[in-house]
Amino acid sequence: MKPILFFIILIGSILAETAQEKAVQDLRLAQQKLRSLQLEITDEAGDLIKKVETIDDKVLNQNKTLSDLLKAEENVAGEQRQLKNELARRKGEFEYTLSSLRSFGSGMKDRIHPAEKQDFGDKLKKRLELANTAGDNLVAEIERRLFLLHLSADRLQAVSGGQRFDGSAITEGNVIEEGKFAIAGPLGYFASNDNEVLGFTSITTAEGVDYPNLALLKEGGESISELVNSGSSSVPVDASMGKAIQVARVKKSFSDYVQGGGVVGYGILALGLLAILIAIWKVIEISRFPIPNRTKLNYILDDLLSGDSENAHSKAQEFQGLGGKMVAAGVTYFYDKRRILEDALLEKLGMIQPRLERYLPFLALVAAAAPMMGLLGTVLGIMKTFAMMSIGGSGDSKSFSAGISEALITTAMGLIVAIPVIIIHGMLKSLAKSKFGQAEGVALSMLNGTTELEDAAGKKPSREEPEDLDLDEAELI
Repeated sequence: MKPILFFIILIGSILAETAQEKAVQDLRLAQQKLRSLQLEITDEAGDLIKKVETIDDKVLNQNKTLSDLLKAEENVAGEQRQLKNELARRKGEFEYTLSSLRSFGSGMKDRIHPAEKQDFGDKLKKRLELANTAGDNLVAEIERRLFLLHLSADRLQAVSGGQRFDGSAITEGNVIEEGKFAIAGPLGYFASNDNEVLGFTSITTAEGVDYPNLALLKEGGESISELVNSGSSSVPVDASMGKAIQVARVKKSFSDYVQGGGVVGYGILALGLLAILIAIWKVIEISRFPIPNRTKLNYILDDLLSGDSENAHSKAQEFQGLGGKMVAAGVTYFYDKRRILEDALLEKLGMIQPRLERYLPFLALVAAAAPMMGLLGTVLGIMKTFAMMSIGGSGDSKSFSAGISEALITTAMGLIVAIPVIIIHGMLKSLAKSKFGQAEGVALSMLNGTTELEDAAGKKPSREEPEDLDLDEAELI
């Protein structure tokens, strides 16, 4: 049994080795095929990647080209919109220019002097007819109407320097008289050929009449005859056609304005005058308010620090006013407790500030009350105007305007008084504050001198010094 079993095992072992070798060989063949396939795949993948990259590059180029084309399309569309807007603006400007020229040409015949209708009017009429016959040729119409503009400019130059020309005028009884005109702006003079008919030309004529009417002069027309014939003479003129005389008549003087303000106006002026007087007095008072000299004050402090209080008292008596009293109080209580010295100085400062600022609130009151009084006068004046209108009617606009103008006088007076008073009040307030600051500096110098006294004594201060009573600049204001 053992030999058989061994034989079987040997045969199995041989068969197993044979199968293993075959499996290894198959595995090697498979690995070779795998490597071969991997190489083929790698080669094909490289080609595919190159193709994909080439296609991607083409896509990118196409996208860039598309983007450029879209931007160009947007730019073209924007330029088209700008051109359309510009065309619309140009069209509007053209239509406005053409409308203005048409309006100017049609209204020019009504703006010239009636005497000029015989000379310039004929030229204007022919040019208007030529411009109106242009039809749909807008360029030709523009050119012809621009010629009208040049013609009018030449006419203005001629009229501004004065011009003379032959013509006819209508005299009394509707008689047409031949003669010569002298025109300067709205002013017109006429003299007949025999110098028998002399007068001023009217600036208005009837519809369809080309000859001006004359305001004849029965006597004193020699200057007009000389002007018309020679071009130079002294003649009475009124370039405003009578309006300047009316303005001169209604022009008011200062006394007229004061009287127009009535009782309220007099009250405003009285307040203003009183405020000015107080302001002048306050300027003098504040500027002359005596403040102790700092050099002399230092001498007093030196005496106090050296113990010579009598000499310090005598020097303090030289100072005048409330400032001198404050220095005297400081000298008197210099050797007392700090709290007592502070109270004494604060007491004197409390007397100085009201003295400097007295009557200043009255100026502020005037500055506030003057506009209100002016408004009161205006309201009363308007009430009076409406009361007169209820009696006489509202058809006369000139009377109504005159009443409103008179009612506004008090408002103007109130503002005229209030504005300077406000400025003066602010300046005086600042001046008083500056002067009070100088007084505070003197008080602080007196108070700070006690510190030097304690240092000279070589010991700590024995006075009670509550922190809430320290005299500093913020507390003195």
